[in-house]
Amino acid sequence: MTTRFNKTFFFKTFLFLVSGLAFASDYDVQDILFAMSEKWSEVDDFTCRMESYVKLGKKEQKQIMNYYFMKPNWIRLEIIGGDNTGAKIVYNPIEKMVRAKAGGILGVVAFKFSPDNPRVQSIRGHRIDNNNIGYIISRWREYLKRYKISVSFGDSTITLEATGVDTSKYNGTYSEKLVIDSKTDLPIYFEQFDMSGELIHRVFISDVKINVGLRRNFFNL
Repeated sequence: MTTRFNKTFFFKTFLFLVSGLAFASDYDVQDILFAMSEKWSEVDDFTCRMESYVKLGKKEQKQIMNYYFMKPNWIRLEIIGGDNTGAKIVYNPIEKMVRAKAGGILGVVAFKFSPDNPRVQSIRGHRIDNNNIGYIISRWREYLKRYKISVSFGDSTITLEATGVDTSKYNGTYSEKLVIDSKTDLPIYFEQFDMSGELIHRVFISDVKINVGLRRNFFNL
C-alpha cells in the first residue's frame, strides 16, 4: 500500500471516530474530495440508475434514467420513467454535441443540438455534459475555495453541506448537500436548495456498476 493510500485510510478511520456535525477544515474536505478523485481516476466507464427531481417556480420535472458514462465524457441517458419517458440522449465529447430521440413513434429520427440548447437541458438549465461524477467533484472543489462547508459522518456515509453558493452560477442553488458512500467514495445522492430553503434539484444514484466494458459504438444514436 502506498503512502498516499495509507494517508487516506488513516484519515477515513479518524473521521468515523468523530460524532455529530462540525465545520470542516479545508484539510478535511480536501481529503474527502481527494478520496473521491482517486476513486474516479480508476473509472473507465460507469453505469447506474438515476432518479432526478427539478423544480422551477411551479414547474416540476421528475425522471428516472438509465445512465451510462465512458471517459473522457461520453454520456448516454435513457429515460425510463417520469417526464419524457422513452427519450434517449447522447453526448459526444469529441463533437461537443448532443443527439436526442423522443420517446414513442416520434423517436425514429435523432436530432442534433448544442448542449446549451434548452431542449436538451433540465427546466433549470442543467446540461448533459456536466452530468458526471467528475463534474460533481470539481463543483465541490469550487465550493471549498469560496463557501462555508460543514461535514458530518454516519455509519457508512459522509455528508458535505455548502451554503452561500452563487445562485447565478449554479442554476439557482444557494446551498447543497452531498452524501457519499464511505466504502466506495462515490456519491449516493445530492440535494440543492434555493435561498428560501426550497428543494430545487435532487439526484439519487443507485445500482452502480464500474468498468463494465462499454464501447464507443454504444454511444451512437
